[in-house]
Amino acid sequence: MLNSHIPPRLEDAVCLTEAECILIDPRADGDTLFEQAEMRLEAVSNLMLSLCQLDTPGASADARDLANVAIASRILLADASDLFLVARKTVNRQKAPAKWGARHG
Repeated sequence: MLNSHIPPRLEDAVCLTEAECILIDPRADGDTLFEQAEMRLEAVSNLMLSLCQLDTPGASADARDLANVAIASRILLADASDLFLVARKTVNRQKAPAKWGARHG
């Protein structure tokens, strides 16, 4: 069979969260997905650092600022989680044919 591996379509993209949704291209490789997840974790880390620095003299944040940071963090963490799950599946799927061939080849 020449077409035993049909490339995934964009219509088959993954959305795992219920509310906000990141559209994950099923054609993306594992390294790209892991990189994107790590970028979102770094963004949340930076938000938390900024929040900690509001404790310094002269800095202030109101309830709206805190709510905005919390919402942004929740969305970024959900995206990172979805990306890590899909990246792990992608990497496992890419490894599977090599393992099968080694056992049955």
